[in-house]
Amino acid sequence: MTHSTWLAPETPDLVWFRGADTIRFLNDLLSQEIGTMESGQVTRSLLLGPQGKLDHILWVLRGDDEVGLITDGGRGEDLAATLGRYRIRVDVEIEQSDQPVWIVVGESEVETGTWSLIEDGLEADVSWPGIKRTLVVGQRPDLEEGDAEEYESLRIAAGEPHWGVDVDEKTIPQESGLVEATVDFTKGCYLGQELVARIDSRGHVNRHLRIIEIEDAGAERGVSLEADDKEVGTLTSVSNSIGLALVRRELAPGDLVSVGGLNAVIREIPPKPQT
Repeated sequence: MTHSTWLAPETPDLVWFRGADTIRFLNDLLSQEIGTMESGQVTRSLLLGPQGKLDHILWVLRGDDEVGLITDGGRGEDLAATLGRYRIRVDVEIEQSDQPVWIVVGESEVETGTWSLIEDGLEADVSWPGIKRTLVVGQRPDLEEGDAEEYESLRIAAGEPHWGVDVDEKTIPQESGLVEATVDFTKGCYLGQELVARIDSRGHVNRHLRIIEIEDAGAERGVSLEADDKEVGTLTSVSNSIGLALVRRELAPGDLVSVGGLNAVIREIPPKPQT
């Protein structure tokens, strides 16, 4: 990639929640505390299923009496429908944005952890660890679209799970590497809280999402990770010589594994911004 700023080859969905009861309504459902957020702030959150498994990985844009939730592209309708089922006797309107949504990778004037209105749209900081990303809603920025393989490498290096690839509706939040940035353990009850709280207080998960540094390119998604002739995980994403895998908890960052016959090292997921 020769350009320092470019458009990501992904387009998230944005769903707006507006009305006098919006903050209370969403705070009772999302894993993050949004009641104490100031207008204009951005944070991350999860929407869990009733049994505590992942349902949506979200960015939260806090306004006065409105909140924007950003989810994966193509999942906005599902997010709106899911939360709409809990809208009983509350002043909340749910609307999926009809404006196009873009992700700009690279330098931006948007302050870290904030969002702001611009002419006919908005901008929001949705950065990954070490990677500046800006959500732009509205007119397409005058930038070239970046290379999909390069973007995939950046995502993997940031330890960002992709829905339906690295995580899905069967994933326990503590497996995903996202809990520190997305869950407030001091807030009141929220949807699916029991499992998350129980694991945090007296349990553990058997797998953790890890970055896998491979000695060479050529590994393929779905291949098993092995250590001492035992299967210890599965490569869920890969780009060139870096991948993501759900790895057995017995294996720690720094340990060596074999990935399809290639030597590799397990690395920890870096801390997330917007904590």
